[in-house]
Amino acid sequence: MQWVNGDNKNTKKKKQFSVGYILLILIIVVVIVRAVGIVNNYRERGGLAYVQLLNYSMPIVETQIYDESAYRENTVDLKRVLVEALGLNNITTYGIIGNEIAYFKNPLKETVTVSNNTNSRFNIFTPYEVKEESIVRMTDEDIAELNSVSAAYDPSLKKTLDPNNVEVLIYHTHTHEGYIDVGADSSEEDFTVVGVGNVLAQELQEGYGISVIHDKTIHDIAPYADSYFRSQVTVESYLEQFPNLKLIIDLHRDGGPDKDRTTTEINGQSLARVEFVTSQTSPYYNEMMETVNSLITIADTLFPTFLRDEKLMEYPSGSNDFNQNLSPACILTEFGADKNTAQESKLSAKYLARIIAEYLNR
Repeated sequence: MQWVNGDNKNTKKKKQFSVGYILLILIIVVVIVRAVGIVNNYRERGGLAYVQLLNYSMPIVETQIYDESAYRENTVDLKRVLVEALGLNNITTYGIIGNEIAYFKNPLKETVTVSNNTNSRFNIFTPYEVKEESIVRMTDEDIAELNSVSAAYDPSLKKTLDPNNVEVLIYHTHTHEGYIDVGADSSEEDFTVVGVGNVLAQELQEGYGISVIHDKTIHDIAPYADSYFRSQVTVESYLEQFPNLKLIIDLHRDGGPDKDRTTTEINGQSLARVEFVTSQTSPYYNEMMETVNSLITIADTLFPTFLRDEKLMEYPSGSNDFNQNLSPACILTEFGADKNTAQESKLSAKYLARIIAEYLNR
């Protein structure tokens, strides 16, 4: 009898053990399904998270096929996807209570006093509406500052503009990159890298007589990881028309660094610091580096703190070589980061225009 009872106990343990495995598998499946849904909700399509997962599980793949540096500007990494999939991204007082009590899901409520012979106070949620004061616009002061002559300007560098001799192309692989005014991703041109490109193009053309094309094609639609392949088509089309372009600038802003690292003060103005980015696998690497090093030397001579401390960020490879495989004239610039204001980056554009004019016109 004791032997039979012991066998029954073992049988129960085996059943419990099997149930535990089943529960674990179900949990893993749920997390995976949630993770896939989260990745699909982002415009980046989780390229970085996917690559990181492969690199962790199959290290040999990392050096042969997948390179995380190609996704250096993606924000949807593996950690972020897992945190959201596990529901750990909403660990705040309102987040925890809101998950249990719907009334607290939106803490943005206003308190009003109702006068009806009582002193009752009711909490009501503010209905959504577009308010005039919520629309982001450039201030009159910002516009006046941009329209004034920059302290960086040197009139001796101005030459006669020849519209038929296009020397500089400015474009944006990540066209929607925005600044702190509007958030990391925006279509409000004045507060994105496109607005910075507008200032750079105008200063080069009107201030220094350098003919410029500023292309505003939107390249960073889903899937985000294909942005460089789209912008490649744009650059190639211009190279067919203007094979002698002297500078092809992919103008970006960085994401992540603290503002202290990406901001400086020159001539009493707060400026976003600039950094160059290169891909070492570009077939034009040596020629490109001659250009970049010349620009760095000029910048350090004229405005010692204008460039970030790193000055140049080199990657063993980049997504589609950051298009630097198309021409020795291709360079990539980062104007500040997501914590800078658009105004700081626009003012910096006038300083880079001076540096470029020194390089092309001197």
